Amino acid sequence: MRIVTPAPASEGFAVVRELAAGDPDLDAAKVSLGVLGVISQVTLALEPQFKRSVKFVKRDDTDIAEKVAVWGGLHEFGDMVWFPGQRQVIYREDNRVNISTPGDGLNDYFGFRAQPTLSMVAARVIDEWLEENPMYTDTARCLASRAVTTMFDLLAYGFTNDGATFTGYPVVGYQHRIQSSGSCMGSLEEMDDSLLLTATCPWDPRTRGVFAYNVAFTVPLSRAPAFVADVARLRDTNPSAFCQIDAKMGVLVRYVAASSAYLGKAEDSVDFDITYYRSRARGAPRAHADVFDEVEQMALRGHGGVPHWGKNRNAAFDGAIARYPNAGEFLRVKDRFDPEGVFSSEWSDQVLGVGGASPPVEWS
Repeated sequence: MRIVTPAPASEGFAVVRELAAGDPDLDAAKVSLGVLGVISQVTLALEPQFKRSVKFVKRDDTDIAEKVAVWGGLHEFGDMVWFPGQRQVIYREDNRVNISTPGDGLNDYFGFRAQPTLSMVAARVIDEWLEENPMYTDTARCLASRAVTTMFDLLAYGFTNDGATFTGYPVVGYQHRIQSSGSCMGSLEEMDDSLLLTATCPWDPRTRGVFAYNVAFTVPLSRAPAFVADVARLRDTNPSAFCQIDAKMGVLVRYVAASSAYLGKAEDSVDFDITYYRSRARGAPRAHADVFDEVEQMALRGHGGVPHWGKNRNAAFDGAIARYPNAGEFLRVKDRFDPEGVFSSEWSDQVLGVGGASPPVEWS
C-alpha cells in the first residue's frame, strides 16, 4: 500500500510511505478511517477464476441460535437472512465448485435493480401510510411484510441460471457473476435525469422513493448464539414489533474472519445488518424504536459487539474503541503519521477516544 501522510514544510509538506506485507504499519492502514493520510495505491493478490453453487433453503427459526454458531463453517460463502417476525430463516448454501461445473448463473438482486420510478414512489407512499398513519396497526405492517418476502422468494431474490431465467436451485456461476449483487448503476453521473421519468435506482435521492436507515454491528462468533437467543426471547414478547424489519428483508447475518488490522475484527465474528423504515421528518421516531434500540444495545453492551464503522449512529461508538485490543497500536501509528491531526475531525476523535473525547450517547 502507498499512503501519503502530512509532513512539515522542510519535507515538502508530504511523505509518501510504502507499506509492504509484513510491515506492522500496514495493520493500521488496512482499516484507518481516513485519519492516517491519503491512500494512493493498493496492490492486491488475485486467485484463479472459480465457480460457485448457490441454493436458498427456508426453515423455521427454532434452532437459529445453534445454527448461527456453525453455518459459516459449513459453507464457504454461506450466510442467512432472519425474519424474526415471521419466525423464519433463509439459509444460503453457497460453495466453491470446480470451474468445469456447468452453469452461467447471475446474481442480479431484485432490490438493487433499476425499478419503474412510479412504483418506487408508490411503494414509499404505502410505507408512509403503514408507518405514520395511526389507522394502520401492526397487523397491517405484518401483512405487508409477508407480501414483500413472498415476492422476493418467488423471484429467487434476483438469481437466474443463465443470466435471464431462473429454472431452479442450485444456481451455478462464475465468482464475479455471483458475488456482484445488482445491475443498477444509480450514481448521479451515470444515470441521465431524463431516465428518471421511467426507471430509477431505489436509492436515487432525486426521486421520493426508498428512504431507510441501515445499521450494522458485529458480535464475536463465540457470543453470537447467546445474542441471537436473547433477540428471539425479545421477539417472543411482541412478534409483530419485528414486522417492520421483516418488510426490509430482515436481518442479514454474515460471517467475518479475524483480521490482523488493528481496527479490524480481533476474532472470527458474525455481522448483523438491519434496515429500518425512516421518516423524512427529522427526528420522528419509528414504530417500536425502543425494541430496535434494545436489540442494538444487547449486541454492543451485552455481548461484546462492535458497531460497523459506517452504518451506525454516533451513540453506538460510545466506548467501542476499548473493545479493540490493538487500538493503542493504531493510535501510536496515527500520532507518528499525522501528529498534527490534519486528517482527523471532531467525529474521528470522539470515535477513537482521542484526548478522552466520546460521542453523544442519546439513543433516540
